[in-house]
Amino acid sequence: MNGMAYLKPDAKQNRITITQFVLIIHSMQLGVSALSLPSDLARIGGTDGWIALFAGWLGSLAAGLIIVQVMKKHPTGTVVELVSRYFGRWLGRLSMIFFGVYATLYAFLILDRMVLLVQSWIMQQSKTYVLMLLFFIPAYMIVKGGVRVIGRYAEIVVYTSVWMLAILGVLLREGNWLHLLPVLKEGWLPVMNAVPTTILSFLGFEIIFFIYPNLEKKQHASLGVLIANTYTLCVYLFITLVCFLTYSPDEITQFNQPVISIFKILETRYVERFDIIMLTWYLLIISKTWIPSLYMSVYCMKRLFVAGKPGTYIAMLLGGMFLVTWIWNPDWNASSSALKWFSSFGFAIAYLLPVCLWCILSVLLRFKRWST
Repeated sequence: MNGMAYLKPDAKQNRITITQFVLIIHSMQLGVSALSLPSDLARIGGTDGWIALFAGWLGSLAAGLIIVQVMKKHPTGTVVELVSRYFGRWLGRLSMIFFGVYATLYAFLILDRMVLLVQSWIMQQSKTYVLMLLFFIPAYMIVKGGVRVIGRYAEIVVYTSVWMLAILGVLLREGNWLHLLPVLKEGWLPVMNAVPTTILSFLGFEIIFFIYPNLEKKQHASLGVLIANTYTLCVYLFITLVCFLTYSPDEITQFNQPVISIFKILETRYVERFDIIMLTWYLLIISKTWIPSLYMSVYCMKRLFVAGKPGTYIAMLLGGMFLVTWIWNPDWNASSSALKWFSSFGFAIAYLLPVCLWCILSVLLRFKRWST
């Protein structure tokens, strides 16, 4: 795909179906956080932590619907074109830098987390920057193909990963429903304390800012946001309940990635380490989280500098991630601290910015000067 096609989201070759729209949003939300979410909720909210997931779903749904309303003000362009149109060229350029930095950090931190998972569970003696190289070629090809290719990739990965949920459901036979009783044993306070964790776990729907103009039937965008967030809620709720039922209330807090550890229970005649197989396949699910972020970053860079092909920017970003990992070489604690810091940035982008844009545009468009 040439550079001009990247700058025309509504071009025919860039259009995506409502299914692809839904799955891209869902893919951005479901990443590495799913592996540690059950234990995080158990530490904060106890066995009632799963209730907080509904608050996270409601918050992400509301923010996603507001983003759709904002994008309706300029349906043929992304958020950076919208800002340029209504607030001027310089603020538009500032927004390109702002979203570009956010997307780059998002992609790097998720990729680094994925590599650390591979290192800690499968290849302990390998360097993280070496493992990172393994994912660069497929990421380069997918991002270079644009939104349509990313949408198709999300479809393939989601459809071929349904069996993982089925296998996880088998573990319900080992579960004890008494672990959840009594419900709200300590009141609503622990549940409310766990709400921020669930709100941050639903981050990723801000990709709507960049894929809305690619949607063929934009009148279905709000429905797509509802389906995507509800599907993410169902997956989060399912894996959380399975972990809560399988582990005791005290035992689950001792695991950093209980979703992976839980598969150690499964053993067959031919497969002893089923958890390694599940983690290996789950890498595909994580990849569809950071690859769309990389596309967002490339789009902003191409829009900012104009010159050059998308492939050049993709190579530059991937090369930069390799160098940062080689020099910094973050361990698990450093990665966790970086993700915790980044969560505040993500909350501002995904929840606060859409509300601010919607309020400002709602006022400005009441005046004839701004509405033309």
